[in-house]
Amino acid sequence: MHKLAKELKEINNSFTDVKQIRTSVIIHWLKQNGLRKAQYLTGHKYISSTERYQQDDLESLHETINNFHPLR
Repeated sequence: MHKLAKELKEINNSFTDVKQIRTSVIIHWLKQNGLRKAQYLTGHKYISSTERYQQDDLESLHETINNFHPLR
């Protein structure tokens, strides 16, 4: 894993660690499959564990703010 992380860092300077990949995959599953299926795919016992990744989806939050902000 260390070698993979080092190679990814050389390709993309914004890469920080392997956890970042897992987070990206879970956010993708949430967008594609919804909360319950993403919970199943991740193996989370509690739905709240999967819900935390919804809050990390900054792209979606940014889009929502741009669409519904009263000053836009």
